[in-house]
Amino acid sequence: MSGESLHARRDTAGFSLIEILVVIAIISLLATLGVRAALNAREAGTVTKCRDNLHQIGQVMLLYHDQRNKGHWPKESGIRFLLKLHSAGELSKRNSETFLCPGTQDVNDTGSSGEPGSSYDDWESLDSSTISYAGRDQQGSPIKGNNLSEIIIAADDNEGRANHSFVTNYVYADGSTDSFDIKSDIGISLLAEDPGMEKGGLPVGPDSPFEPLRVLRVD
Repeated sequence: MSGESLHARRDTAGFSLIEILVVIAIISLLATLGVRAALNAREAGTVTKCRDNLHQIGQVMLLYHDQRNKGHWPKESGIRFLLKLHSAGELSKRNSETFLCPGTQDVNDTGSSGEPGSSYDDWESLDSSTISYAGRDQQGSPIKGNNLSEIIIAADDNEGRANHSFVTNYVYADGSTDSFDIKSDIGISLLAEDPGMEKGGLPVGPDSPFEPLRVLRVD
C-alpha cells in the first residue's frame, strides 16, 4: 500500500479538531438546556407546593374564624396572626410543616423538644426564620368587610431573599390563592423603578411596591 493511500485512510477515519470542538459545543449546549429545564421544573414544583400550603392556611384560618373564634379573625399581626392557628391546635405538630415554603431553608423544629412546630411553642420569642409566610397586619391594616375573596391574609415573606425566583404567592381569606410574577408587565415596571428587587424578590409589607401586599407584615 502506498504512503498516499495510507494517508487518505487516516484522513477519513479520524476527526478533525474543528469537528471535535463542534461536538463538544453541542454536548455543552444540551447539558446546559437539560440543567435549565430541571431547575425550571424544580422551581415550578416549589411554587405549586407553596400555593398548596397557602391554600390550606387560608382554609384552616376560615374554619377557625367561623367555628372556633366566634366570627373573629386573630387580633395579632404578622407571623403571630398566622401562628395563632398553631397555638389553637389547628396546624400543629406534623401539620405545622404547612408554614414552611419548600423554596426556603426555614425550619420549625428547633424548639426544646425538636418536634415539628416546636419553634412556635415560645410565643413571646417567635423567630420569623421559622415560618416562610407574612401574615395580615392587624394593627396597620385591620381586616374589614366580608368580601373574603378580596381580603389578603398571607403571602411569601421573601425575607432575606425571595421564596421563589420570580413568583410571589399570596392567599385570600376564602382560601383562594394568586401569584405575582416579577416578569409580568407590572413586575417589569416595578423592577425598572427598583432594580435591586430582582435579586431580593418582591418586598412584602407596608413598604411593598405591589400595593395589595402592603396589608401584610413579615415579623
